[in-house]
Amino acid sequence: LSSGINAEYGGTLGQLDTRSIVLDMGCGEGTPAITMAKQFGCKVVGVDVSENNIASARKFLSEESSTLNVQFHEGNFFDMPARVQHEMFTHVWAQVSFFHTHAHLRRCIDVAASMLKSGGTFILVDYCGPRHPVFTRDTSKSAPDMNEYIQTVKDAGFNILVQEDASRHFLAGTTFLRKIAGEEKNTVEINFYDGRISSIKEKLIGMVIIVAQKK
Repeated sequence: LSSGINAEYGGTLGQLDTRSIVLDMGCGEGTPAITMAKQFGCKVVGVDVSENNIASARKFLSEESSTLNVQFHEGNFFDMPARVQHEMFTHVWAQVSFFHTHAHLRRCIDVAASMLKSGGTFILVDYCGPRHPVFTRDTSKSAPDMNEYIQTVKDAGFNILVQEDASRHFLAGTTFLRKIAGEEKNTVEINFYDGRISSIKEKLIGMVIIVAQKK
């Protein structure tokens, strides 16, 4: 699934609407945040540790309608910008943000919980293991599996509303990208996507979607 499609699907599951105030943890170049604002009419605040990502996100936002209520801030999950800390969010969105912080997964989810008002909604879309989705064949690297994500979200004080193994969507999206690489005769990308497709089919990597409510 592309970032935009994920945001539309996850936003629908999380029941976003014009009253929603969303924190996008690890917003990247801003595609999900902009998509959610356009699709649901909600306010979105994106935070990312990468200066380059935030610059790109702001550039893409400048090309959209000025009526979109979207902000992007550079910052660390564990040291949120002051302007973000003072907001109380109805939703926290995290897409492909936590898999590479496996050792700090609970801490990341605790931050998500702390940013939500009581009864708020956490939407997680992420790669799952047991293997690391980038370094799949390196057995020394790992990512949380679906059960670990689910249990950690529960332990952080959430009630699970939706838990979905989205690996079939992950496989379909990767297969599509492999087709494009083949048409372009890009050997590096062909080999990468062939390896990823094999790993998904072997259930070494996958994708999980969780929607949970803060107690």
